[in-house]
Amino acid sequence: MNNLSIIVSSTRPGRIGHKVTEWVGQQANPEQWQVTVLDLAAIDLPFLDEEDMPKNGNYAKPHTQAWASAIFESDAIVVVTPQYNRSFPAPIKNAVDYLFAEWDSKPIGIVGYGWSGAGDARADLAKVLTHVSADVVGDLGLSFPEQLAVEGDVVDVEGVAASELATLLDSLHSKVLDLAEVPAQS
Repeated sequence: MNNLSIIVSSTRPGRIGHKVTEWVGQQANPEQWQVTVLDLAAIDLPFLDEEDMPKNGNYAKPHTQAWASAIFESDAIVVVTPQYNRSFPAPIKNAVDYLFAEWDSKPIGIVGYGWSGAGDARADLAKVLTHVSADVVGDLGLSFPEQLAVEGDVVDVEGVAASELATLLDSLHSKVLDLAEVPAQS
């Protein structure tokens, strides 16, 4: 069984990200994935406050060490993000910036939600994650009101979003299996 972490990137009061996250978790095959939710509102990382550069991996603060451990222990990640002002919210950028090596080759999928399926947020976040050497394998956009009610419930009458998410999760699982087959370098 592989560890799939789902990051809730919005910390805004009244947010609907937890509902989208719940839907993503429900779609994950329980024979393939042990799902863990990493809610940035609950994790409450302060703005980057480490003295040393993240690339050096010298994490002095307990909150950074816990965050690094959570990401390191994840075999794959799905980031659930809204679109705020044509991009993703600041807490996910901050969370990415805290670490470096933990993102390297980590298979990541992005599920954006909002008007136009959060297309700008998904594209911008993919650029940032690619810069820290994460392996962004794909993304999915849920749009108001076609696939998502304003209250956050996924409205997927024809199962199109679930099918696209299943494909994304299968791609993540394939990447995890591929990484497991790569022999350790000495």
